[in-house]
Amino acid sequence: MLTLVTSNSAKYAPFGSELERMRIALEPPPQPLPEIQASDFEAAVAAKAKAAAAVFGRPVLVDDAGLVLEAYEAFPGPLTAAVLSRIGRAGLARLLSGVSNRGAMECHIGCWVNGSLRRWFGSAPGRLDLSCLTPDAEGRQTAQLASQPMLLSELFVPDDVGKPGRLLHRARALAALERDILGLHLELERQRPGKDSFLPGEQSAGTCFSCPFCAEFEEDGLSTFASLMGQRLNSRVIYEDEQFVVMPPLGEFIEGGLLLLSRAHILSFAHLPAEHFARLERLVGVICQALSQRWGVSPLIFEHGPAPERSKGACCVDHAHFNIFPAQVFVHPHLSGRMQSPVVSLSELQRLRGAEFGYLFVQENNGERRVYDGCNVPTQLVRRIITTELGMPERWHWRDYLGQDELMATFEALKGQIRV
Repeated sequence: MLTLVTSNSAKYAPFGSELERMRIALEPPPQPLPEIQASDFEAAVAAKAKAAAAVFGRPVLVDDAGLVLEAYEAFPGPLTAAVLSRIGRAGLARLLSGVSNRGAMECHIGCWVNGSLRRWFGSAPGRLDLSCLTPDAEGRQTAQLASQPMLLSELFVPDDVGKPGRLLHRARALAALERDILGLHLELERQRPGKDSFLPGEQSAGTCFSCPFCAEFEEDGLSTFASLMGQRLNSRVIYEDEQFVVMPPLGEFIEGGLLLLSRAHILSFAHLPAEHFARLERLVGVICQALSQRWGVSPLIFEHGPAPERSKGACCVDHAHFNIFPAQVFVHPHLSGRMQSPVVSLSELQRLRGAEFGYLFVQENNGERRVYDGCNVPTQLVRRIITTELGMPERWHWRDYLGQDELMATFEALKGQIRV
């Protein structure tokens, strides 16, 4: 859980769902943080973030917001509260007399990490509505108006209208943070005192004799596959090398489904040794081409990588494997409410090996890759999504639908077709 330090939690009340999704908790500072009189937001946020990290003993998030006026080259910026409290409504009217009333509200969120500032910001261009600052007939503001506190949210009119009650500049700053939040969680998790730091391939590498996949690789006749399919097929392996094995799964809900497994017993592909990712990429490409040619669909690929200290549950196996199915289904809308990050190369999975919440990796039909927060993922979630979208929800659980005929058809169609 990340901490956002703020002395006014009410301003984030409209963003409760976003903060919950990003696993950010609001907390007041135990002591006042320095508010340096800087002319730009970066310097102001850096000073506050550095001080907050020292107070809390770890990196935390801080924020700063203010008005930048077009006529005065980004003034007052981080000085907004001090300037406006000094000059008041009448002073603001005089400041803008005869010049443009255009400007922008900005919100900056920062975190001091490894000796430098990480910063995200949102800007809402607009104008100041000065009608309420018009002096009375004698050229003075009324005493009642002059005595009222100045709320910029009442004076500033953004060009774009956001959701009611949600200040647009803050919403955009949080949206910018959310694009990086999964990576920030991972980076700070690795720095947590006392956190084990696993090297790729270090955790449980080798053979696990309680693992059904390892038992099947040993060909001792005691595997789950042998007990369920031994009478029809001695081995379902259609490709193998020193690092990887490819075979159709039990619970084959449509023809063409495959498992791509690490030969060594590792928790997930996040633990794959770095030197093997290039071959994994080539193998994934060959499999996608073979399935596309045979079934006319570029396949979905997904993996549930559990947290190092937790299992995925009794219905899943904690042995690195990709599920690959030639199913025309868009998975992202079903997972978009989770923290996420785009993935370009499979080697990027290495940064997830210590994730306290585990992960879901998905490669869509169009090749887009993402990883999602794996916290509290129901068993076989992506299988449930796919089978429901295909109109066969009763097939989501492999024990309820073994798919033996589909497995056999896939094996016959692809044996000898996967070559790397």
